[in-house]
This record gives sequence, C-alpha cells and structure tokens, in this order.
Amino acid sequence: MPVSRIRPPSATRLPSRSALAALVVAVVQALAVAQAAESGPARPDPLEAAAGVPDAQYRSAFAGYRGLADEPVGSWEAANEAVERAGGWKAYAREAAEPEAPAANGAAAGPAGHTRRNRQ
Repeated sequence: MPVSRIRPPSATRLPSRSALAALVVAVVQALAVAQAAESGPARPDPLEAAAGVPDAQYRSAFAGYRGLADEPVGSWEAANEAVERAGGWKAYAREAAEPEAPAANGAAAGPAGHTRRNRQ
C-alpha cells in the first residue's frame, strides 16, 4: 500500500458545518419540547400579592376507618363436640409431635443449609 493512502488518526474527517448546525437545532428543539412538557399549566407568580391561591384541601386519616365488629361466637358445647369428633386433645398433640413430611421434590425440610448432621 502506498504511503500516501495511509492517514494518521488525527486526519480523520469531521462532520461538516451544516451537519453540526442541524444537530444543534435538533438538540435545542428537543430541550424546548421537554421543558414545555415539564412546566404543565402556568403557575401564578408567588411574589404577586394579587395572585390566586388554590383552596386548601383536608382529608382525615380516619375517613376510611371501619370500626371493629363483634363476630358471633358459637356455642362452647358445639366447639367441644367438634374437638371430640376430631379425636380429642390427644389427636392435636399427636399431630404436633409428628415430624414434618418430606418435600415432594426430595429437598430437606427446614431452613436452607441445615441437615440432620448440622442439627446436633
């Protein structure tokens, strides 16, 4: 390759003036559109004494409050009969004493990283 065709990095072509001017115009227009979108409706000047002020609005923190309602309580006799049908207090104690069933995917039950060896 002839030496005249090799260009040093500093000799790269810059964009033309018209391209730079078009880029500047596009950026200025984009900034103007963004500023107009942010400003929204015109606000009154806070230093103007005669400027209108919107009415203050108050909403109580208790506006949506619902009071606690009493739930109907069933008969204690019916509750005792339901426990008896389930097997009495011994059935509940037996259920609490049973070890947890293994997970369906074979993972160890309990916190992650804890196995039976680690629980000693």
